[in-house]
Amino acid sequence: MNDKNQNQGSPDGKNNIAVADGRENLLQKYGTILYAAGAVILIVALAVVFYAIKINRDNDQASRLLGAAQNSKQFEDIIGKYPKSPAAPAALMAIASSRYASGDYDGASALYADFILKYPRHSMFTAAELGRVMCLEARGDVDKALLEFNSFLLTHPDNYLTPQALFGKARCLQITGKLTDAKIVYEDFIAAYPESKWRQQAESALHMIDRQLRAKQQGN
Repeated sequence: MNDKNQNQGSPDGKNNIAVADGRENLLQKYGTILYAAGAVILIVALAVVFYAIKINRDNDQASRLLGAAQNSKQFEDIIGKYPKSPAAPAALMAIASSRYASGDYDGASALYADFILKYPRHSMFTAAELGRVMCLEARGDVDKALLEFNSFLLTHPDNYLTPQALFGKARCLQITGKLTDAKIVYEDFIAAYPESKWRQQAESALHMIDRQLRAKQQGN
């Protein structure tokens, strides 16, 4: 019997309440991790395109403005003044990341979707895809986020953002109470990316899952 089935069957609904409370607590616990993961997506994605922007002499001014920009208004100005420059999509991603960091997940998701529509061949396309999925997770739509993380991993098995997607999948499995499945994914993550900055969080999550599984076994 899987973990999901074990959480069903309570006539008074207490198990469902416990699962809901568990989701809320885990979402709060991983709030900082989600914020950091979103920042990593932007930093890595910007690094991929920044060199290409810099070497384009026709866009030197847009490139300089992009490097100096520190807030959404400045990024919006770049898009307004240089909409056709390579700096424009990077500025759009920066605004989306800023919305995400401020907790405006709906706004960030809309901007990521706009990027996906406008720049389907851009090198930051996958970063926008993953950013949109992380918005789903951050606003509590964990079941849908899990499906989207799975889809991302199937479509991009060797992408530079695959580790973040795999870790996101593990988080969603844990939050939804699929503890055995979550444990497997965390173990796969550690085995595949032993030097990852997220390894410590993965190991901590594994310890928590082991305690939860032992507690369930003792209660049966």
